[in-house]
Amino acid sequence: MAKASRTKPIRLFIIEAQSPMDLLQNRGEAPALEKACTLIGHEVASLSAKSKAELKHLCQYIADIDSDQDHRNRKGVPLCVHIASHGNKNGLSIGMDLVKWDDLFDILKPLCGMKDYDGDFILVLSACEASEQQLTSHFKKKATDAAMRPPVYLFTIADAAPTFPDALVSWVVFYHQLPRVSLTDKKAVKEVLTRVKAAGATTLKYSRWDRKKGRYLHYTPGS
Repeated sequence: MAKASRTKPIRLFIIEAQSPMDLLQNRGEAPALEKACTLIGHEVASLSAKSKAELKHLCQYIADIDSDQDHRNRKGVPLCVHIASHGNKNGLSIGMDLVKWDDLFDILKPLCGMKDYDGDFILVLSACEASEQQLTSHFKKKATDAAMRPPVYLFTIADAAPTFPDALVSWVVFYHQLPRVSLTDKKAVKEVLTRVKAAGATTLKYSRWDRKKGRYLHYTPGS
C-alpha cells in the first residue's frame, strides 16, 4: 500500500481521563486515536490523568516543550492538546474531580504562554456537553495580557451525549482531514468539520480566535 502524502501534520498530545468502569470495560479514545493519528502522519503521545492535580501537572509538562529540541527541524508546527473525558455543562470529570471551567482555564494557562515553542496552540475537548464550555469567555478577558496566547482554535463535540464509537470516528476523520488545510483558511477548516459531519458519527464545533476582533467566532456545520 502506498504511503499517503501529508504536508501539514501536527503535534498531538492526547490526555485521557477514564473512569474506573471505563478502564475495566476497555472504553477510551486514546489507544485507537493514537494509532490512527500516527499512521496519518502526526507526531502523537498519549497521557493519562486520574485527578485534577494530574491534569494540571500534565499541562505544565507539555507547556515546557522546546522547539530547539526538534531534531526533524520542522518550524511552526501546530501543537494540539486533546482532552478526552466525561463531562457536563459545568466542566470536565477528571477522576473523582469535577474540574469547572474557570479551574480548567487556570490549568490551561501554561499552554497559552509557551515561550520556547514556535507553533500555534490548538485545544480539543472530547466530552459530553463540552460545547457548553466557558473557556472562550475567559480567554477573551485575558487576551490583553501580553503573555497570554489564546488557542487559535478550540474544537469540541457539538452533540450533548456522544457515544464512545461515534466520538472516536469523528476525531479520526477530523485528524485525517486537518493536515490537508491551513489553519489560517477559515473556510477550509469549516469544510473539514462539514466532512466530519458527513461521516455520520458525531458533529464537531469550532471556536476560532479572531485577533482583530479580540474574541472567538463559533461554527457548527448545519447550524
